[in-house]
Amino acid sequence: MITKIAFVAQPTKNMDAMKTFYGETLGLAAGPDYQMWAEFECPDGKTVALDTFSAQMDDARSYMALESDDIEADVERLKDAGATISKDVWSNDHDGKHICKMAIVQDPDGNPVMIHQIAPDRVEHPTDFK
Repeated sequence: MITKIAFVAQPTKNMDAMKTFYGETLGLAAGPDYQMWAEFECPDGKTVALDTFSAQMDDARSYMALESDDIEADVERLKDAGATISKDVWSNDHDGKHICKMAIVQDPDGNPVMIHQIAPDRVEHPTDFK
């Protein structure tokens, strides 16, 4: 089941400039930074993510990620409902730690929507992933 908005992501080709803008200029608190992916926390606890990998696509654009408590079941449910799956479930690991699972679906206008499931260890021990 989809449980909340996990984050809003902004593709970037210049991570350093974006980190300066979101961190220093806007004043958002820095979160985990994986070089090709960096997170900033808004005061209300919402996350803005910067990513370099989707910026490489011709149609790169901002997207939201919806948190799932069972990503495989949600993606199957979306497939059964006829949704277009742009990228099936994949796992994201960094420095030997499981970070999350993700999939990309398209809304009826063709906008990307990420389905996201954070790793259980990351929920229980968030400071281990900074």
